Amino acid sequence: MYFGGDVYSSADPFATALGTTDGRVSFIGSDEAALALDPAALDLGGDFLTPGFVHAGLVLDGQAPTGAELTDRGFSHVHVLGPAEAISTFAAAAPAGLEVIAYPEAGARADALPDPGTAVVGGVSLSAEDFLGLDAAPAETLYVRVSSTPALRSVLDRLRDCAAVAQRHGYRLLLDLDVAADDVEALGRSGIAITLDPDRPQPLARLLSAGTQLSWTYSQSSPWASVRSAVLGEDGISARAAFNAATRFAHRAAGNPEGGVLVPGARADIMRWQVERLVVQVSDPRVAAWSTDPRSGTPGLPELSDTVPLPTRVGLD
Repeated sequence: MYFGGDVYSSADPFATALGTTDGRVSFIGSDEAALALDPAALDLGGDFLTPGFVHAGLVLDGQAPTGAELTDRGFSHVHVLGPAEAISTFAAAAPAGLEVIAYPEAGARADALPDPGTAVVGGVSLSAEDFLGLDAAPAETLYVRVSSTPALRSVLDRLRDCAAVAQRHGYRLLLDLDVAADDVEALGRSGIAITLDPDRPQPLARLLSAGTQLSWTYSQSSPWASVRSAVLGEDGISARAAFNAATRFAHRAAGNPEGGVLVPGARADIMRWQVERLVVQVSDPRVAAWSTDPRSGTPGLPELSDTVPLPTRVGLD
């Protein structure tokens, strides 16, 4: 049991305490109730508890962070793309608290599922070119890597032809590009989960308005830095939407709609942070508006202004 901090939870936006039992959240509520249940509860000293971040598209290209580095940065899950042998090596070395979801490379044969070792299999990954070369849309989860605007448009055309299969089996797109404004509506209509880097110039607000399912990949060491980029960018979104894309929406993209939240019964994938202060940030086309008014009933998140230090991860004990 933990008390004396702040808990990011839709179950109770004013929660200051959290309890776990057998790896699941068992309590969300007030300090008084927590101490009544467990007088030996651990004092958070004002720290902030959140669900763990999800790296939704880590490509094992020789420059990727290790599992230990991701855990230190506040990630509880990572979706890994690459050769099956590389994924197996990555998963074997990952800390126990990091769940590795594998999308091993399938090449031109999307029906040939390589063995990623101890990682949980989420599907297979392949390039846009290999996807476009398939005779038919496979009845399994595909994670398609797209690295240019012409390739994206060809992939979207193909997805329109196999929309039912793609949506039924949870196809995904990893976009290693800056999305053009002309492609926003097509991405929204596709119904396909999209993972991209918010540190690049992206029309995030327009993508969300079009109904696109967004999650993040990360080019900065702190996931909060990428959330800040999503909020303060030219087409920025609310802090809540950016954090959801870093947690809940990434779980949903991998077929786990219940993940990424701290509510009773959920997995206790918890990260603890030291923060300057919590605010409710509202997206505005002219200014980033911040409020500390508790009457909003919305859970607060760390202030992400350029002048405020990013949250620092600390251990739970």
